[in-house]
Amino acid sequence: MNEEKLWFLADLNPKQRAVCTSDKNTILIACPGSGKTRTLTYRLAFLSIMYTESNNLNIAITYTNRASEEIRNRLLSFNIDLTKIWAGTIHQFCLEFIIRPYSMYSKRISRGYRIIDEFVQKRYVREICEQLQIRLGYNENPFAYPEIVKEYKRRLKENKEIDFDIILDLSFELLNNNAFIRHNLSNILRSIHVDEYQDTNDLQYKILGLIARENNRIRYFFIGDVNQAIYGGIGGIAKSKTELDEICGANFEVEQLDGCYRSSQRVIDFYSKFQVASSVISSESNLKDELGIITHNKIIDKDDIPEKIATIVKEQLALGVPENEICIIAPQWTLLYPISKSLRELLPNVGFDAPDVTPIKYDPMNVFYLICKLKFSVAGKNTSMRKRTANEIITILTEDYKIHLPNYVDCYFILKCINSAEVCDEDGIETLKNTVDILCSSCAIDLNQEDYLKKTYTDFIDKVNQRIANYSLSADMNAFKRCFQEKSGVVINSYHGVKGEEYTTVIAFGLLNGLIPNWDLIYNKNNKEKRITETQKLLYVVCSRSKKNLYLFSEQGRTTRKGDVLTPTDELISSYSMFDLD
Repeated sequence: MNEEKLWFLADLNPKQRAVCTSDKNTILIACPGSGKTRTLTYRLAFLSIMYTESNNLNIAITYTNRASEEIRNRLLSFNIDLTKIWAGTIHQFCLEFIIRPYSMYSKRISRGYRIIDEFVQKRYVREICEQLQIRLGYNENPFAYPEIVKEYKRRLKENKEIDFDIILDLSFELLNNNAFIRHNLSNILRSIHVDEYQDTNDLQYKILGLIARENNRIRYFFIGDVNQAIYGGIGGIAKSKTELDEICGANFEVEQLDGCYRSSQRVIDFYSKFQVASSVISSESNLKDELGIITHNKIIDKDDIPEKIATIVKEQLALGVPENEICIIAPQWTLLYPISKSLRELLPNVGFDAPDVTPIKYDPMNVFYLICKLKFSVAGKNTSMRKRTANEIITILTEDYKIHLPNYVDCYFILKCINSAEVCDEDGIETLKNTVDILCSSCAIDLNQEDYLKKTYTDFIDKVNQRIANYSLSADMNAFKRCFQEKSGVVINSYHGVKGEEYTTVIAFGLLNGLIPNWDLIYNKNNKEKRITETQKLLYVVCSRSKKNLYLFSEQGRTTRKGDVLTPTDELISSYSMFDLD
């Protein structure tokens, strides 16, 4: 090995380094804080340097866009060439490597398609329910009705539209029905790494399995933690070694990272009570002997929560804890939005990395969202991201919408057009329209002749207007710029949203039956075991974000729509007898 070029391997412990440099198909079980993301990132860097003469790609499939962006940023900090590394979600992988290059072999999408978002999906469901005279209950799943599913699928097919589920369906069909696609794809890949593999569903495993069976030289690397499998409700499952051997037609080695470099031993001992797959975790952190604070308050009223949390934040800041090392979490965004507003008022001098209701909702597969991202973020900053985004705009226009662009259109031309569009300070929507107009005219796109693209544009503008109206938002340029501004400060996020992150102090509220676990699990009396395991896994994720301090709240005063009082989460209460809380 070229030790000089592989200097970064010295940052790893012996087990991490062995896994990082292994040439075997591997299932890596990694407890919280064991260096999972570091090991995965360093492995990608290692493969890129070791095989500089090869054009084969090393793939990292992540559960979120944020995780893939973190991997890319870490690699760039090592000055690693990213041309042989690809990172993104499974849906992005399927789009880029299966659907876009081989759409002509699918009758459904051979003449173009558009990907619908949640806004369009909800509108279709609402219209279908009215058409079929079906009245849905509060939070009821419309796709539990076969007649709704049938009409929804018919409408998408008629409109040449696809959603996220259909992206996977079509990818599987293309691979399963066309041996040459499997052959072509498998021969441009060196390795596939699946982060948080416990959140992968059956169809996603099948897609990966078809690729693996076509070329046994591809190395697979599944990394995750059964105890953090919090997406079981939407099909996520951690396959066993035997199952992965069968799916991929390969022999997997099972390795484990046990040491936790994040939390004190006291925090580890507490969250270990919620394990569903037992393992012993020892702290390797500098904080390992710290007592910190672990407390559960179940007598506070919900109306006093903002003031109480503000007090904790002030105390932690006074002790020298940085703002970005404090995290406030809840199970639902409906709880987070009002507390975000209250805390900004109570702590005006404190920065918050908090959810804002903005005119533009995150939607990275929508070409108009990407145009907004370039127009309303700072030009000249993060140029690699801007060029990548501009290239993605070109790809969506040419591959998804089948629009022929002039030869002079490249990422620099796209950026020049967007940057030059006239800005209307008082009206972000007008600025967006100006930008789309100049981009289309410069790229010889006639929206009136491109039905699918025009429909996507109309839906996007409608969604922006609806968000402005529903949430009484400003429509000026500052409001649109806030959508893309980097935030810093005390983090406010959901339980699911902080998975993979770590903070000195974690403040969690909303620990109530009906919220965690949710009502579906509570009402299902026939599957009490599932309720317990799903709740324990979410509590495990929540508590293992903490390095040292953990403030838990099961506040009083919250009720159902019928007025029934929500009580503290049973699975949390039952831990009292097993742990000495403050």
